[in-house]
Amino acid sequence: FFYPIGLNGKKKLSKYFKDEKFSLNDKENTWLLCSNNEIVWVIGKRLDERFKISKKTSNILKINSL
Repeated sequence: FFYPIGLNGKKKLSKYFKDEKFSLNDKENTWLLCSNNEIVWVIGKRLDERFKISKKTSNILKINSL
C-alpha cells in the first residue's frame, strides 16, 4: 500500500494510478523509490506520508534527476 501525501489513508498503487488517470504508457514508465518494500515516492508525482520530512527527521537523502 501507498499513503500519498494530501490524501487521507492508504491506496493500492494500481488505484492511485487509476485515480490520477495514468495511461498504460505512464504506468510502464513511472519509477518508484522504495525502502524495505514500502513505496517512498512515486518519482515526480507524490511522496508517501510516512516518509515526509518532519521535526523528528534525522537524515535526508537528496536525489537529483538528470
